[in-house]
Order: sequence, then C-alpha cells, then structure tokens
Amino acid sequence: MLKSAIRLTALSVAVLISLTSQSPCCAQGRNERKLAAAEESAKPKAVAGGVTFQRNAEYDKTFEDLVNYLKKQGYEIDAADKDAGNIFTAMSVTGKWRQTGTRVTVTLIKDSNTATSVRVAVTEQKRYKAAQTEPWGEPKVNNEKSSEIANLIKSGLP
Repeated sequence: MLKSAIRLTALSVAVLISLTSQSPCCAQGRNERKLAAAEESAKPKAVAGGVTFQRNAEYDKTFEDLVNYLKKQGYEIDAADKDAGNIFTAMSVTGKWRQTGTRVTVTLIKDSNTATSVRVAVTEQKRYKAAQTEPWGEPKVNNEKSSEIANLIKSGLP
C-alpha cells in the first residue's frame, strides 16, 4: 500500500513538472510563430557600410539636428537612441507581391567635443507577400541612395 502511494505521488509530481515546464514557444501554433518571425525580421538592424562624413558640431546638437531634419523631410522616426548614437526611420514599403522595404539608418560617432562623424546607410529588404507573408530578408545597403541621402543631409543641416 505504501509503495503504491509513493508511486502515485511520484507520478503526480512528474506530470505537474512536465505541464508547468513547457516553454511558450511550444504553446504557440505554426501561424503564430511565422507571424512572430515576420515581425522580428521587420525590426531595424544596424548594418555595416554606408557613407560617412564629419560635421563640425558637438554630438548632442548633431543628433537633435539630424532627428529634426529627417522629420522635416517626411521620414517617420522608428527608433532614436542618443546614447547608442542610432537613428532608424520607419520602413517604407513598395511593391505588391514582391515587396521592397527601404529604411534610412544614421549612426553618430563622437570624435571630439566639436566634431561628430555621421554615417548614413539606406537599407533595402525584400519579401514575398501572397497568401502568407514571408519574413523580410536581411538588410542590404544601397550605396547610391546612401550617398544621395548623405549629400542631402550635409547640405540641409544648419
């Protein structure tokens, strides 16, 4: 009798542990996981490359000027972090079935108290959107558009 009570208790504990230790990813269905992957792929990512120029102004002033300039040009700011020195615009999407998402990424580097380096990268991501929306591909830098936007920023900043 005592052995069967111990076995029943051990079995109950094992069942409770297995039920409570399931990770949330296992509780999600396939569609929820695909949707989460698509949303994750649309988040801004830092990329290597782009066009760099130097501005003779202090870091904080340059950051504020860049955010204001991008807003005045019609860009929606997705994320701006002064401490990290990153500004990401929202992705603009073109196309119907085969979509291209374009985003402007600006990185600031404090060279000295009176000089700041600014790196501008225009990234493009592609995806296929039909019955199911595929995740965005990895961002690739468009050097031509990057230099065009960098020149506009250089000439437009006070």
